[in-house]
Amino acid sequence: MRKLSTAWSMASVSAAMALTGALAFVGPAAAEDLVIGVPLPMTGYLSSLGIDQRNGVELAVRHHPKVRGMDVKLVFEDTQTKADIALQKAQKLVFQDHAKVLTGMTASSDTLSIAGQAARLKVPMVTLFAQVNQITGAQCNKMLFRTAPYDGMATKGMALLMKDRPDLIAKKWFVVYHDILWGRDNKAQFASLPGVKIAGEAGRAPGSADWASTVAQIQASNADGIYLALATGDELPAFVRQARDSGLKQVILTPVGMPDSMLQSIGDSGQGIISAALLGSWMLEDKNADIARFNKAYFDAYKMAPGQTAMQAYAGTQWLLAALEKAKSLAPADLVASFESTSAKTIFGDLTMRKEDHQGMLGMYRAESVKLDAPKYGAKVGWKVTRALSWDEIGFSVAETGCKL
Repeated sequence: MRKLSTAWSMASVSAAMALTGALAFVGPAAAEDLVIGVPLPMTGYLSSLGIDQRNGVELAVRHHPKVRGMDVKLVFEDTQTKADIALQKAQKLVFQDHAKVLTGMTASSDTLSIAGQAARLKVPMVTLFAQVNQITGAQCNKMLFRTAPYDGMATKGMALLMKDRPDLIAKKWFVVYHDILWGRDNKAQFASLPGVKIAGEAGRAPGSADWASTVAQIQASNADGIYLALATGDELPAFVRQARDSGLKQVILTPVGMPDSMLQSIGDSGQGIISAALLGSWMLEDKNADIARFNKAYFDAYKMAPGQTAMQAYAGTQWLLAALEKAKSLAPADLVASFESTSAKTIFGDLTMRKEDHQGMLGMYRAESVKLDAPKYGAKVGWKVTRALSWDEIGFSVAETGCKL
């Protein structure tokens, strides 16, 4: 069995940085290439997440450019955050580009749309981010795998936060959410937490720019906390900025934070936001040498601090490359068997895939956005981790997920 190197080579990384940070690996694949198709939302309201994921996937392959003696070839396609286009792009990647596996698949709606055609596509699929429970729950799929935590885990993290912070459970919450699958699912899970009191809610379509009416609703609601279930997009920092500029001083609680690039865009207004279950933070570098090395390489490549989504994409791709290396062959059945049994070292530690529902077993982090004493990696604000949340604390049993593969 060939062994996938985990050694870091800053010389080779520096050489690779001469490549453009955009679609560096796109082009005709040679016969000896191992093609990985990466459908991501690089335009549309989730583009910030898609671009972060593209960067993370790209950097992971720069660090490990060969698998099974073949060059790894990444082919990116823009899903535009539209489920029908995501499926079209997945079909193109499989049938025209001959991808052996699909990964990325940021949006939950995109992921479920693609997975719904698994019998026709006949390649394994690895989502690095999509978070609705159904993906490894009621709508689990023999060909679909997830390397990221999901909403149910974030909800358990929220319950632990409320237990540790009785001042938060005592508050009356106004819920601001995106009226999409993820936002509705997240809103319902938050409202189901024991003791949580909802003072009002406002659901908005992605792309909202003016939050004046929502701010007025919050002011009239007598709420003393704001729960922010916005998927991301320009409207997320826009809401925070407008809320603070309008004098709203309520604590802002999010299920999974916001991209670091957005924290920078709102500056001091971005301080003090609480994330109940963050995917990860570059500020863990003082406790994790692998993250410190990743941060440096990421900044050298993209001239910014890595967001949590980029980190999650990098870690998931580390696992994916290890699973591809370990497989008996690149036939779909052999890849699925390898994916179901692979545990691999990532920047967050070992990531093990659970065979029964194809869920990666890993933890999350509780964090608060803070102003840095001095800028680092171009960041003036960052997510300071306040508690690690282990898989044993927030993970679900297969019986709880409802998955039946």
